[in-house]
Amino acid sequence: MGDTKTAKKFGIAGCYALFFATAFWLLFYHLDSHLLWGDEAETAVLAKNVTQFGVPKTFDGTNYILLHGPGDETKDHVWIWSPWLQIYFAASSFFLFGPTTWAARAPFALMGWCCLVALALVAYKIYRRHLVALASVVLLGASEIFLLHARQCRYYSISVFGEILLVYGIHQLFAQNRRGIWFAALALILQFYSNYIIAAANIPALFFLAWTFRKRGRQAVLDVAAILGILLAAILPWLIYAHPFGQANVVGGEDYFSKAWRYLLEFHFHFLPLCFLLLPLFGLISAHKDRPATGADASQPWEQFVLVLLSSYFVIIVIAPGFYLRYLLPLLPIVCLLAAAWVFRYIKWHALAILVVAIQSMSNVFSILTAFPFRGTHTLRFPVMEYAQGIATPYTDRFADILDFFKMQAHPGERVLTFDPEFPLIFYTPLGIIDGRMMAPPAGQLPDWILPSPASGVAAQAAVALPEFLKPHYEAITLSTHDSKLADNFPEPDFYQYKSAQTHAPFIIYELKPGEKRSQQ
Repeated sequence: MGDTKTAKKFGIAGCYALFFATAFWLLFYHLDSHLLWGDEAETAVLAKNVTQFGVPKTFDGTNYILLHGPGDETKDHVWIWSPWLQIYFAASSFFLFGPTTWAARAPFALMGWCCLVALALVAYKIYRRHLVALASVVLLGASEIFLLHARQCRYYSISVFGEILLVYGIHQLFAQNRRGIWFAALALILQFYSNYIIAAANIPALFFLAWTFRKRGRQAVLDVAAILGILLAAILPWLIYAHPFGQANVVGGEDYFSKAWRYLLEFHFHFLPLCFLLLPLFGLISAHKDRPATGADASQPWEQFVLVLLSSYFVIIVIAPGFYLRYLLPLLPIVCLLAAAWVFRYIKWHALAILVVAIQSMSNVFSILTAFPFRGTHTLRFPVMEYAQGIATPYTDRFADILDFFKMQAHPGERVLTFDPEFPLIFYTPLGIIDGRMMAPPAGQLPDWILPSPASGVAAQAAVALPEFLKPHYEAITLSTHDSKLADNFPEPDFYQYKSAQTHAPFIIYELKPGEKRSQQ
C-alpha cells in the first residue's frame, strides 16, 4: 500500500517536472530569434537609459525617445507616458547580461514561467486535485497567444502573474483568510505599474465583491476597502508625478458592439473556446448532479465572483481605446483554471476529460467546430506544434536586412531622418534617429541618411517623397530586403511570422553624398 502511494507521488511529481521543463524550453528556446519590434524596443531603450542614468530618461545625449511628443516626458526629460515597472524589469537584466535581445526578453519569459508555477499552486490550493492543477497549466502553457506574449520585452507576463495573485487573494477572502488582502492588493499594484487599463478593468469586480460580502458583516466589507486603500496609497505618488489622467481623453468614438464581437471571436479562437464556459450548463442538464464538487466550499462563491470579474473586465476592455488582445491576456489563466475544474467536474469519465484537455491544448478543433459559421479566415491548426517548430527555425526579415546595412555602411553618430519612432534602430545602432513627425534636423545640417519608409514600422505608411531641393544632395540606394509582412513580430497569432519570407522587395535609402558629408564636418 505504501509503495503504491509512493509511486503515485513520484508519478505526480514527474508530470509536474516534465511539464515545467517543457514550458521552460518553449519560453526560452531561441528567445532572440526575432529582433525587437517597436513596443519592445521602446521598453529596451528606456531600460538602457536606466542603466546609464538610474531613471528612464527620454534623451540619452544622442536620441529622444518619444511616442507622441512632450507629453511623454517631464521637463527633466524623464519618461512618464507609461509606468516604469517593465522598464526596470528589463534594466535589471541588462545590468546582469548587457543590452541584448535575449537579455531584454529573458526576465519577462521567466515571469511567464513563474505564471505557470503560480497557477499550478493556486489551482491545487483551491481545488485540491492534481488533475485540475495539471490541466489548468497545460491549457495555459500550450496556449500560443500566452507563449508569444510571454516572450516579449513588455509587461504582458507581469500582468498575467498579477491576475493569478488577484483571484487567489479573493479566494482567500472567501475562505475568511485575511492574507488575501495583501495578495489582491499586490496584484493590482503590479498591474497598475504595468498598464493602467488592466488594473482599472479589475476594479468594478471589487465593488461587486464588497456587495457580496455585506451579509458577512462590516469587517468583510472593510477587507475589500483595505485592498483599494493599499492600492491607492501605492499608486498615489505616481499619479501626482506622472498625472496620467490626460490619457483618458482618447476614450470614445468607437463602435463598441462590433468591437465586443471581434474580441469575443478572437478570444474564442486564440484564447479558449467559449463552449468551455458552458460546461456548468452541461452539468445541470446531465444526469450527474450528484457528482462531488472539485474543491472546498469557498470555491463555489469564488467561481461566481470570477464569472462577474470576467464580465466586468471584458466591458472595461471594450470601452478602452484601441483593439489589443494583450488587454484580454490576464483573463487567460483564470478561464484555463475554470475550464480545467469544470471539465473534471462535469465529465464523468476521467479518460474522456483528459482527452478533452489534450485536444484543446494541441489544436483549435473545438474552436472551429463550435463556431463554424463564424470561423472567417480561421482554419484547423495545431498551434503549439507550429509554435515549437517556428521557434526552432532561424528567422530574418526586412528590418534585419536594413539593420545589417546600417551596421556595415553607417558610422556612429550619423543622423537618420525617418518618419517613425524607429526605437529598434536606436536600440541596435549608435546612430542618431530624427523622428520627422515631431522634430527636425539641427539647423544648417543635413541628415546623413533619409528613410522614406519606416525600417521597423508595424503599420502601413506611404513613402515620403524626397523634396526636389534635397535630391542633388543625396544618392538613392536600393536594398533587396526580405518581403516580410508588416508587424511580423507582433505577438498575436494572426500577425506573428515563424518562417522567413522567401521573396524579396526593394527598399530605398537616401545617403548624403560624400562631398556633402565632408562639408558638414
